[in-house]
Amino acid sequence: MLSENNVSVAPVLKATEGRPNIVDHIKNNEIHLVINTTEGKAAQEASYSIRRTALVHRVPYFTTVAGAVAATKAIEALKNGSLDVKPIQEYY
Repeated sequence: MLSENNVSVAPVLKATEGRPNIVDHIKNNEIHLVINTTEGKAAQEASYSIRRTALVHRVPYFTTVAGAVAATKAIEALKNGSLDVKPIQEYY
């Protein structure tokens, strides 16, 4: 889906699948945005190193599809120059 919209994507290894993995790529400044959805306790625990590394290296990190969609819309608005900030009360 991302590549269909001209977003450059490449598969990377999970943090537990060997090296170089996602954590290594974040540390090397090769990753600029992380969307990491997990299901189950084991997956959440395994993603700790990804979350921590993203935080330390100031890489935006999203854990839900809804969050990723919101971020995508915000990036698109920024690129189009149509991002407008107003108090939440003005929306309702």
